[in-house]
Amino acid sequence: MGVASQLSSPPMSLGLMTISTSKMGMFYQASSTKCTWQKKNGTPLTVWGTGKPRRQFIYSLDLARLFLWVLREYDEVEPIILSVGEEDEVSIREAAECVAEAMDFNGELHFDTTKSDGQFKKTASNAKLKKYLPDFQFTPFHQAVKETCDWFCANYDTARK
Repeated sequence: MGVASQLSSPPMSLGLMTISTSKMGMFYQASSTKCTWQKKNGTPLTVWGTGKPRRQFIYSLDLARLFLWVLREYDEVEPIILSVGEEDEVSIREAAECVAEAMDFNGELHFDTTKSDGQFKKTASNAKLKKYLPDFQFTPFHQAVKETCDWFCANYDTARK
C-alpha cells in the first residue's frame, strides 16, 4: 500500500531537528539561528527582501504523520501534495515577527530591500489531501514556531548552526 505512490510537499518546513545554518537554508531555520546571535550581540535581525512574499509552512511532525499515512494508506500512482491549506499562508514578515517573538528577540527587525524577494507566492493546493483526510488537523503556525524555537534553544549546543 502506498509504496508505489508519489508525494510532494512544499519546501518550507519547520520543526524539531530541522535547523540548518544561518547563511544557507530555509527562512525559518536561518532566522532562528541568526536571532540567537543577534540577541547575544545586540544587533538587528536582518531578513532579506521586503517581507511581503507569502509562504506555506508545515510543521515537521505534521509532515511525518502525513508521510506515514502515505506509506500505509495512499494507493494512487498520482502525486499528492502534503501541505497546509492556501488559507494558512503567511508573509515572510509575519513569519519573521513570529520567530522573533518565540525567541524573545526584542531587537530591531530589519528588512534588507537590496536583496531579492524571490517568487511572491509558491502556493500549493492541498484539496486532494483534504479529500482523503478531511479531519486532519495541522499544528497552528504560531504553535509550531514556538515549539521549534523552544527545541532549538534547549538544544542550541548540539543543533547545527
